Amino acid sequence: MTMLKIHSQKWLSEVELLDSDLEPSEYLKPANIEKFFAGITDSNAQGNAKRGILDEISKGLENTVSWFLSQMPPLYLWSTSQQAIMDDILEIVSGKVLAEKQVAERYSASSQTITLIAPGEHSSATVKIASLLYRHHAKNARLFNTLDKKIGLCELYQAPYNNSATWESKNAKDKLDSLKTILASKSRVMVDAFIQSLDKDYVEIATVKQMAIAYEAVNYNIENENTFVNLTTIVDEQTKDARVRVDICLKHFPVNAAMENIIGIFTRYNFQVRRLLANEINMPNNQKFTVLHLIAASPTGEVITDNMKAWGKVLKSLKTLSYVDHGDEFSNLLLGDSPFSLNETNLVRAMANWVHIFLTKQNPYYYSTDRVSKVIANNFNYMEYCIRYFRARFDPRFEGDRKKEAAVFYDYIKAIYSDLNDIVEKNILKEGLNFLSHILKTNYFLISKGGLTFRMDPTILDKQYYPETPYGIFYMIGRNFRAFQVRYRDISRGGMRVVMPRNSGDYENALAGIFDEVNGLASAQQLKNKDIPEGGSKCVMVVRPGGDKNEAVKAAISGLLDLIVTDPKTGVLADGIIDYYGKDEIIYLGPDENLTDDLIVWIIQHALHRKYKYAYAFMSSKPDFGINHKTYGVTSEGVNVYVDNVLRYLGLQNSNFRVKMTGGPDGDVAGNELNILYREYGERCRVIAIGDGFGAAYDPKGLNWQELLRLFKESKSIVEFNPNKLSGDSKAFVIAANTKENTRIRDSLYATAEAEIFIPAGGRPYTVKESNWDKYLLPNGRPSSLAIVEGANIFFTKEARQKIVDSGVVVIKDSSANKAGVSCSSYEIIACLTILPEEFAEIKDIYVKQVLDIIRRNADLEAKLLFREWLKNKNETDLVKLSYEISAEINQAKDILLNKLNELSDEELSAGKFTFVLMKHCPKVLVEKYKDRILNRLPRAHKIAILSAHMASHVIYREGLNWLESMETEQIFKVALDYIDAERNIEKMVAELQQSNLSFKDEIVEVLKVAGAKYLASSKA
Repeated sequence: MTMLKIHSQKWLSEVELLDSDLEPSEYLKPANIEKFFAGITDSNAQGNAKRGILDEISKGLENTVSWFLSQMPPLYLWSTSQQAIMDDILEIVSGKVLAEKQVAERYSASSQTITLIAPGEHSSATVKIASLLYRHHAKNARLFNTLDKKIGLCELYQAPYNNSATWESKNAKDKLDSLKTILASKSRVMVDAFIQSLDKDYVEIATVKQMAIAYEAVNYNIENENTFVNLTTIVDEQTKDARVRVDICLKHFPVNAAMENIIGIFTRYNFQVRRLLANEINMPNNQKFTVLHLIAASPTGEVITDNMKAWGKVLKSLKTLSYVDHGDEFSNLLLGDSPFSLNETNLVRAMANWVHIFLTKQNPYYYSTDRVSKVIANNFNYMEYCIRYFRARFDPRFEGDRKKEAAVFYDYIKAIYSDLNDIVEKNILKEGLNFLSHILKTNYFLISKGGLTFRMDPTILDKQYYPETPYGIFYMIGRNFRAFQVRYRDISRGGMRVVMPRNSGDYENALAGIFDEVNGLASAQQLKNKDIPEGGSKCVMVVRPGGDKNEAVKAAISGLLDLIVTDPKTGVLADGIIDYYGKDEIIYLGPDENLTDDLIVWIIQHALHRKYKYAYAFMSSKPDFGINHKTYGVTSEGVNVYVDNVLRYLGLQNSNFRVKMTGGPDGDVAGNELNILYREYGERCRVIAIGDGFGAAYDPKGLNWQELLRLFKESKSIVEFNPNKLSGDSKAFVIAANTKENTRIRDSLYATAEAEIFIPAGGRPYTVKESNWDKYLLPNGRPSSLAIVEGANIFFTKEARQKIVDSGVVVIKDSSANKAGVSCSSYEIIACLTILPEEFAEIKDIYVKQVLDIIRRNADLEAKLLFREWLKNKNETDLVKLSYEISAEINQAKDILLNKLNELSDEELSAGKFTFVLMKHCPKVLVEKYKDRILNRLPRAHKIAILSAHMASHVIYREGLNWLESMETEQIFKVALDYIDAERNIEKMVAELQQSNLSFKDEIVEVLKVAGAKYLASSKA
């Protein structure tokens, strides 16, 4: 956006630039500037200086004073104290800045400021200062160049940020009145929050106009989660000198780093930074912004406009700055004789990260982050051709034959590594090309973005390591985070998990395993989602230690939306995105580790802001227009259905039993499971051991229920368990995982404590693997529990789980045990796609109750089928294998039905039998009040997914495994339709019977419900 041109006198231009309504006092007019500084140049001041420094410095001072006063910009003279100006002049002389071209550095303890003064020509002084900024933290900073470009001067304010008593002085109150007048039309809440947040020192040195611009910049950044950049052109009427003011706002970017990088960007494209003001603004909820105002000019003196090609590159780099990492191996690519742009550097960084993640499967030592980065960064030709290849494929401005030119660069790249003898280096460069050639679409060429996002062709995966190919892969990289979203069907559902390693070593390990984690979770979700229309998906993000979780999530979500939000009229993605995928993609997310309610709300709001047509359905478990999993204990309700079936199998349904858990009372699954265990079994259930991220508690006689429930209600960790509530048993303890020994005890408690049932309801993926599964055995060789109900996803590796099953433990796999959460989210999304938030609020209580009834019923149907099939032949199978088989058979049937239903026209899909299935799947209150909405608002793809899921799971839960085994595809579809017709007829029979006076009508109804549909469907075969 270009603001109105400002024409002004040279002496006032830089003041008026920031405060155009400021009336300069007589004190500041050019004719009186010498009078203002008489205190510096009079004989007494010079005499004092001569007595304090060497004679030669005094002589230098005589020549420097008049030059300095005539050459420093008006804003510096207007806003700097007389004492500080004198100190700066003395520093220039004593530090030999002009005479010997040295950089002077001064620290003032009284004002807590650091002043850097550097010599230079044109913009070289600014560049020298920028190279030193990394050493100095600052909350506010000001950088000036003399008019003749002989020196640059930078002041860094280091006092602690202080927003108390900001507006008490007379000067501050006057500024406040003016600021409120300027912002009178803005949101009162936002303006008040902004005003109350400002630092006292900032208000003292800032102009009213500067603060008003800062408000606009911060507000834009909050609303758009993107860098604010605004260009204002200035033309001096007397000299015709053309300059611009550039206002920039970056979120969570330190002042010194922002200055260093921005100066680097302007210098790279040959723009001179003449002056720069930078200020930190700390808004509520720990939102930190750096607002910068700089005066820049082109080297030729021509007017800088939005359409200038060089300015376009600057703008793109400034927009990129907020989402790229700094200070790594690739930052050096920005320097040298042939530097890469910020965007190009980040593309290389993204490629190297991909290579590391996927080659570390072969050998984590050969393909470490450091090794991969160095091999790529040290091969200039390789990187250059990779960028050209990428541009040939995706640059929207490309003219010519994309395919032909891309093929040429592809061959050049192959030639670079084909003859290499070093197999490690060869594999690294080969995988980099593999990455680039499998990108289907990317937001790289969008000017405004929160991070780089790539939609990958899943055939890129090596079948040796990933035998099952996902449907889709999104890869996201931004400042301090890396993320993947993997889905196994077009319409899929799965949560977003945020992993927050505590140190660099944990970060490297998490990053190396991120794709295995997300792919394993998505695959497990695919098995779990058998009851619902959506297939399995998952999103996993790893945040670098010190990185901001909220900013990382927002950046990744924004990048994901870049690649799925289409124009409502044309159906295409934003300009600047070349799309080789070419189809609409609907992405559904849900909550998982570290995704808090405030982020869930933000994700929906941002999707609405971006005009995503399925915005309300984009994220589930919303606190208002949704069913919050933790509030309603959704996942745990399903887990406990399996606990209850296991107890019945073990013959403990009426007996006392012991439980051990991972996951604390503050966790979603663990906390709610504790609450449900007490609700269902009371004191018959004794929870003897709990370990969570912060510590552990153990009591062989059972941890005090009232204390556990207190922690659950107050959402507190197990380390908050009151030791006075322990039974007094000598082996009982409560420990914090704050020492190596305590951490060891916490980490092994799940295996060493002896109980009837173990419920892993928290913990890192693959906690139990082949190398440590035997720790689950007691010294006598028996397992430490009779049964395991997996409340957490992939707590066990496949191999470790099977070893434990073979040892005699009854294991309910995660894809069966904890499917309730995602099922609930699926029903939430049906509501989001059909009704409005206020309509949902009216029926929410009933809707939630009906959804919980549905997911408990489906959990019980699967549990009963599992044990029924197991008891048929216990010697040939186990519950884990059966869980796989049930999921596989239902999903196979779903896919067959989905494909056949997709062949039908809209008119055919509107037939009564399909409407019957849709209504049977939905909660009754939605059908009763909004049947037309279900039929008219659900996307066609979602309707078909509902039909296939409901028909497949319904038949197999009732009829058992292998019921469809001997049928061909066409026959399966026909039988499923016959079964639905039979169900409709049985429903009519039941309704008539219930209205009749027949004896034994209730018994007849029960027989019809259990066996009638199968009989009628079989008679049609």
